Amino acid sequence: MSTLSHLEPAIERLTPLSLAETAWDNVGILVDAPEPRDAVASSNKRRIVTCIDLTTVVCDEALSDPSTTALVTYHPPIFSGLKALTLANPIQRSLLRCIAAGVPVLTIHTAADAAVGGTNDLMAGGLLAAAGSKHLDGEGMVMSAPEGHKGCGGGRIVDLVEGAGRKLSRDETVKAVKARLNLKHLQAAWSPTGSDDISTVAICAGSGSGVLKGVKADLYLTGEMGHHDILAANAAGIHVLTCNHSATERPWLSYFAPRLERTMNELAKGEAEYEVRVSTADREPLEVV
Repeated sequence: MSTLSHLEPAIERLTPLSLAETAWDNVGILVDAPEPRDAVASSNKRRIVTCIDLTTVVCDEALSDPSTTALVTYHPPIFSGLKALTLANPIQRSLLRCIAAGVPVLTIHTAADAAVGGTNDLMAGGLLAAAGSKHLDGEGMVMSAPEGHKGCGGGRIVDLVEGAGRKLSRDETVKAVKARLNLKHLQAAWSPTGSDDISTVAICAGSGSGVLKGVKADLYLTGEMGHHDILAANAAGIHVLTCNHSATERPWLSYFAPRLERTMNELAKGEAEYEVRVSTADREPLEVV
């Protein structure tokens, strides 16, 4: 059995691709392999490598291990139509190397944001825990749930007081976000008319300008927002915390990888043995210097 025969249904179980913002996003199998590596493997042990971005160093790391039979990326290495695939472009070169090595690439992006237990729920869970709320991740926090997918949606609104929780001070909120995302620094835009104690938080992993616009909350939590969107939020009495784009996404991979591994092995039923690893070469491109 091919790796994709177990990977695709596992992805559909954990991060259904129908949840993605397909009007602009690009998810699913982005490159396939005419001669898949798993077809000639001498062992049924197979490794899946997950990452946020398919950078050159991530590609080097993944393909250097002969047991790697698929890559799962968060961001799509192909966003729009291509007129050519050449070695001159670093991302295209990585894709061509994957094809030549027999390693398909599958992308999940906004499906992972919208899914229960996805990137937004990870951030929400950290705030709920700090507030002492009894809500579990994914409960009572959905901004817009697609039909047939209860608990899913493109953002989260967290009510910290609901579920026997309490409001958090600004400092407590910052501390909780840093702890959940393993960050030393955030950027804060405190509204002069905003609340001193935070009760409601609207969350969007990655870029929050579009999803969070017009949403009522004490605070917006996202990776990045446009300058004028931040000013508009502050003028409306809403605080903003930004963490850098992929810094709101990358920590989720450590929660996702063991779930994907378990699901794939359940589906394989002994036909293959899967190990899912988070790339160690995949790193946040921006740092405070």
